Amino acid sequence: MTEAPFRPLDGVRVIDFTRLLAGPSATMTLAELGAEVVKVEQPGLGDETRHWGPPFVHGASAYFHAINRGKRSIALDLTDPDDRAVAHALIGTADIVVESFRPGVAERLGIGAAAMRERFPRLVYASISGFAQQGPLSAEPGTAVTVEAESGLMHVTGYEGGDPVRSGVAMVDIATGMSMINGVLAALLERERTGRGRTLEFSLFATALSSLGTVIAASSAGGPSSRPWGSAHPSIVPYRAFPVADGHVVLGATNDPMFARLVSALDLGAELGGERWARNQARVEGRTEVDGAIARRIADLPLDAVVERLRAARVLVARVRSPEEAAQGAQAQALGLIEHDDGVAIARSPLGTNGTARLARAPMLDADGPTLRAEVAGSDGDGRG
Repeated sequence: MTEAPFRPLDGVRVIDFTRLLAGPSATMTLAELGAEVVKVEQPGLGDETRHWGPPFVHGASAYFHAINRGKRSIALDLTDPDDRAVAHALIGTADIVVESFRPGVAERLGIGAAAMRERFPRLVYASISGFAQQGPLSAEPGTAVTVEAESGLMHVTGYEGGDPVRSGVAMVDIATGMSMINGVLAALLERERTGRGRTLEFSLFATALSSLGTVIAASSAGGPSSRPWGSAHPSIVPYRAFPVADGHVVLGATNDPMFARLVSALDLGAELGGERWARNQARVEGRTEVDGAIARRIADLPLDAVVERLRAARVLVARVRSPEEAAQGAQAQALGLIEHDDGVAIARSPLGTNGTARLARAPMLDADGPTLRAEVAGSDGDGRG
């Protein structure tokens, strides 16, 4: 029996005052779950990411299209009383409001959490910021690169002795958006019991610091001070990328029996067999010698040969691919994770494997403005429920 499309948020309306990456990626995921998302943008400019290119497609950057699909757009100048009244009317029709203004700006624009939830008690109101709404860094610009620096995440990224390196993708933004989704969905469940909404706050800094939980715990418990490990792992050896004749391979042994199988598969018994390296603690302490033996053994072998040997031995192994290769590869195709819109490859969220909605192209700026203004004209602003 074929299950119905997975649209648990049908009938839920989200008013989205966010921009850049964390908020827009999260609200797009809510749209994929069936919510109606209304993106409120600045007249004439819109979300800055519309202009983050080249490349540009369908009137905006490819970046913007990747994280704003399935939404409606209205352009409102929140400093204008008439446009602010439209914003209030839209909020009155919403279940969820999400904003990513600098701390204090939403209040100055008349759409702050306290005022909106006093007027609309059932509203779930979520804020996303760089460094949160309080604390000595709260007023500082909080983008992925500044947060990675201040949180310590950049300190453990890259290679020791090299310059600090930011993540290749702004994963702190993506993870903050995922945390926001968890929070607002839980708040909607709570509202079913209590009849009241909730104010929620999410920051990139909190996400980044919490992601370092194992590092912070280990160093506080007497372990070595944190440092960058490149592709390696501080507590497992081997577990990193190695060069081979025609590319790079990641391999690892997450337990001692797997290491024994790795040694056998690569014919390394003379160097790494026996009791000396049988336990992970010894391998961590002798990291340079163990990794060096593996590196020498596979440096001239073809990538396919290394992968085939280690997979046959049930050893952790993977090719290091480019994003383009992965998107075009068999695994992505099998899961239906890549869609094509007039030549542009669009990656679906992880929810896409569960029958969620396929989203329409990201909207042109103010594409739905006239319709939405007409919809709320004369609204009494009583809110939902």
